[in-house]
Amino acid sequence: MGVAVFGLKKYNNIIMIVSELMGGLGNQMFQYAIGRQLAIKNKTDLFLDTHFLLDRSPKKNFSYRNYDLSIFNITPKFAPLEISKKYSSSRNRIKKYLQKIINPGNLQYITQTDFNFIPDILNSPDNTYLSGYWQTEKYFKEIETVLRADFSFKNTIGENTKELVKKINDCNAVCLHVRRGDFVTNPTHGTPGTDYYKSAETIISQKIINPVFFIFSDEIDWCKENIHLSGETYYVGDEFTGEKCRDYFELMILCKHFIIPNSSFGWWAAWLSNNNNKVVIAPRIWFKNSSWNTIDLIPDTWIKI
Repeated sequence: MGVAVFGLKKYNNIIMIVSELMGGLGNQMFQYAIGRQLAIKNKTDLFLDTHFLLDRSPKKNFSYRNYDLSIFNITPKFAPLEISKKYSSSRNRIKKYLQKIINPGNLQYITQTDFNFIPDILNSPDNTYLSGYWQTEKYFKEIETVLRADFSFKNTIGENTKELVKKINDCNAVCLHVRRGDFVTNPTHGTPGTDYYKSAETIISQKIINPVFFIFSDEIDWCKENIHLSGETYYVGDEFTGEKCRDYFELMILCKHFIIPNSSFGWWAAWLSNNNNKVVIAPRIWFKNSSWNTIDLIPDTWIKI
């Protein structure tokens, strides 16, 4: 099925869609986007549950995250504590599932169990709690205009980026994103090798006149040592990151074409680009477990290698 659904017992005075936030900025954007879609469809309010996101209890092999959607032009409502206590993934999963069956509570609880698109999710009613990653545009494509407005930046880009912005605007800029950090040793993700980026460069060079590559990475020194391209190349360092990677993100979005890794951050940069003729290259295998069904994760117009 792809989801697990538990029973519904509504309050008379509560109408809401609740979306649980987990992971970094890109994941939070997916979770916001599906919640926004359902809230609009049901003509109700979207509430964000940050309890799991901000929980600092000990976890093995886990990267703690913060609430990052504050860089955007949204005014969120946050889920009440009693809802977080009952539904948040920070609770023991087995105990939580048993409680949903025995005492389903006030919201229909839907948890994602795999990565393919489940159309029935978009028929979820008022008073639904969403727990998952929802990594496909098929959950929110029809409200693309709304999301582009929501994901516009609250503050202007930093002064130190002006020269770089001009370079990006004045050429056939290709954002080449390299996601390393915890992904290198993470048992779920992994990272594409340098051969992936060389193959992507070849494809880009066949499709675009005079591409100029802007390399963005959380390990820019590694990129300087290991990624060498034939075309003109700029390495975008930490000095351009900005608060919560806000400036980095906008610089990436301003590029006209994209070579992305298995990163939701890179995914959203490519998706939010306003270039109608953009070429986007993404890895065919998104997770180390290649048997996971991620067919819906990459938009149909993007190139998978």
